[in-house]
Amino acid sequence: MKKIKIIVIAISFLSFISLPASAQNGTLKLDLNYNYSIPVSGFKTDLISNTSPRGFRGGIMYAFSNKLEAGLSFGYQDYYQKYPRSIYALSKTQDVSAVLSNSIQTTTFLLKARYFPLNINTVKPYISVGAGTNLVDFKQYLGEFGSSQTSVQFLAQGGIGIMIPIGRLKTSGINVGAIYDYTPYKKLGYNNLNNVNLQAGIAFQLK
Repeated sequence: MKKIKIIVIAISFLSFISLPASAQNGTLKLDLNYNYSIPVSGFKTDLISNTSPRGFRGGIMYAFSNKLEAGLSFGYQDYYQKYPRSIYALSKTQDVSAVLSNSIQTTTFLLKARYFPLNINTVKPYISVGAGTNLVDFKQYLGEFGSSQTSVQFLAQGGIGIMIPIGRLKTSGINVGAIYDYTPYKKLGYNNLNNVNLQAGIAFQLK
C-alpha cells in the first residue's frame, strides 16, 4: 500500500510539472516541507494521542501576482499508538485482555491557495486555504485480532506562516508555518482525524 501511495504522489508531481508551467505571466514554484503532526479533538481522544514526526508536505504553486498563489498540494503522514493491556469487549458475551494498537497513514491531495497580504520582499507572512481528499489507511490490532480499512475522506485546511526569500534573485525561499486539517471520519464509530501541523521547508522557482 505504501508503494502505491509513493507512486501516486510521484505521478501527480510529474504531471503537474508538465502543465503549462508555460503560462506567460507569473512563476511556478515547488514547495517541499517537513511536517510534524499533532492529533486533536476526537482523533486524539479516541485513536492516536501520540504526535507524529513522520510526515512531509509538498506543492506546486503558480503565482498569479505578488500576493496570490494557487496550485496542487500533496502530503503523507504516519501515526501510531499502542495502548497498555486492558479488557476489551469482542462481543456482548466475550471479553478479551489484550494490547490495543492503532496505525493510521494518510495521503492528502488538495487544491490550495496562498495569500500574501504585505507586498514586501523580506519576510512575507501569508495565510492559506485548501480543500481536497485524504486517503486514510487505518489498521487496528487487538491482541491477535486485526482489522484494516482504506477509505477516501474529505479534507479542508487553513494555515498561516512566513516565507523568507533567499538567494541573489530572491527566487527561492524558506517556509515556516502551521496548518489545521479538518477531516471528518465516520468509520468504525470514530468521529474525525483533525490535526494541527507544524512545518518547515524550502521553495524553489521552477519557471
